Amino acid sequence: METTTPNSGNLGTMGSSGTGAGGTGMGKMNPAQAADRAHSTVDRVAQGAHDTVDRLASKAGPALDRARTAASDAQTTLYSKYDDFMAMEEEWAESARDQIRAHPLAIVGVALLAGLLIGKLSS
Repeated sequence: METTTPNSGNLGTMGSSGTGAGGTGMGKMNPAQAADRAHSTVDRVAQGAHDTVDRLASKAGPALDRARTAASDAQTTLYSKYDDFMAMEEEWAESARDQIRAHPLAIVGVALLAGLLIGKLSS
């Protein structure tokens, strides 16, 4: 005695439309079709990512150029100011030497008074 259930041979198969019960269009698809579909999806995602990277790069390039130019300008200005400061320091040192040579006793007296004043304030 053989018992069969209706549709027992069709378990896990789709109808003839290939859309299945969910209607996703992913019904009976052979492995080659699935691979083609996956490859197509990966290609679309990769192209979208490539386009996004290109867009960002086109915006970042000019910004990097501006930053590079600003840094170069700042470096030039700093070096120029440093050179000016060193020249001014040399002028002041030379001026102080000239004053010490011209008035040695006055400079000794000023130094003595400054020392006494500092000594009184610190005690």
